[in-house]
Amino acid sequence: MTETGRWARIDRGRVREHVVDTNDGIIASAGIVEGLLGAGASSTILLVASLAAMVGGGLALGGMRYAETADERDAQKAILEAERRRIDLTPAEEEAELAALYQDRGLSPQLARAVAAELSAGDALAAHAEAEYGISPRDRQATPWAIAVVAGLAFGVGAGVPLLVILLAPPEWRSAATILAVVAALSLTASVTASVSETSIPRTMLRTVSIGVATMLLTFLGGSLLG
Repeated sequence: MTETGRWARIDRGRVREHVVDTNDGIIASAGIVEGLLGAGASSTILLVASLAAMVGGGLALGGMRYAETADERDAQKAILEAERRRIDLTPAEEEAELAALYQDRGLSPQLARAVAAELSAGDALAAHAEAEYGISPRDRQATPWAIAVVAGLAFGVGAGVPLLVILLAPPEWRSAATILAVVAALSLTASVTASVSETSIPRTMLRTVSIGVATMLLTFLGGSLLG
């Protein structure tokens, strides 16, 4: 796989991940809004709750993404350091292990040994990391802070959809307008996810929108019962 191909794969994964973060913001905030609407909450309560969901949810998601990314980065560093030590101490054994990996993948023993020898003569650590763990030390990785900030912003953008409805729609139309706005927003994000993943847009859209609508209906019902 070329360097461009690897970057394309990484970018697609990041886009998918942050679109999901946006969906989380849309559905979480819409669920809160519909629950409060069902309970007959005032405009002030709706506004405060929506802002709290946007800020609190964005901070929580950003913190979680930071911890996940930092843990993954630390684990990769530990793997690479351990592999580097093994290569320094027993290079012949590590080269034989690399040849065995390529042989298991279908290369003839002679070709596998030749490939392992050539790769080991270049960047042995990168060769072992990619073959054994699927890690490429040469790839640039986004920092945990960058991923955390983007995740928090993505959640906030999603949570802003129900908030805009509260600010713009007349009180008597807020519940229906929230549902329509959320369906439209989730349809858009689902189409982006499906396009990036190269999967069926209608199926992805139906699945995502169904979850959002079910969440809103259930929280509205719960709010009505409690209210």
